[in-house]
Amino acid sequence: MDQIPKPPCGLLCEICFLYRAGTDEALRVRVAQDFRIPREKASCPGCRVTEGFCPVIDGQCATFRCAGERGVAFCSECVNFPCRKLMPCADRASELPQNIKVFSLSLRKNRGDEEWRKEILHVYRLYFKGKMVIGNGPVPGE
Repeated sequence: MDQIPKPPCGLLCEICFLYRAGTDEALRVRVAQDFRIPREKASCPGCRVTEGFCPVIDGQCATFRCAGERGVAFCSECVNFPCRKLMPCADRASELPQNIKVFSLSLRKNRGDEEWRKEILHVYRLYFKGKMVIGNGPVPGE
């Protein structure tokens, strides 16, 4: 089994700028500048390691805390799935993969971790680089 963190919300840590900043010093410097935080705090090993304390938000992640309070490993296991914390929003959608959470969690729940792992990077590529075809969903872009 791979060692990439698997947050309760369904995001893929390895594409997150904070996770990548752990091994990319130039990115870490840029994150520190952009978010006005000390360079040594400008990365994240994954929210399960940090108990949901993300360096670019105040306090503990509400989604992480909620999953813990409800005793679920992933939000898709919750009786209230999907909830407002996972709801898509057009604000910064071209930069942040928040709109992909429910799809990612459903894919993992219905096909299992191994199939999810095989598919999710393709899903992210379609999310950021695909072209929407009405009736067919996103297809690879140019």
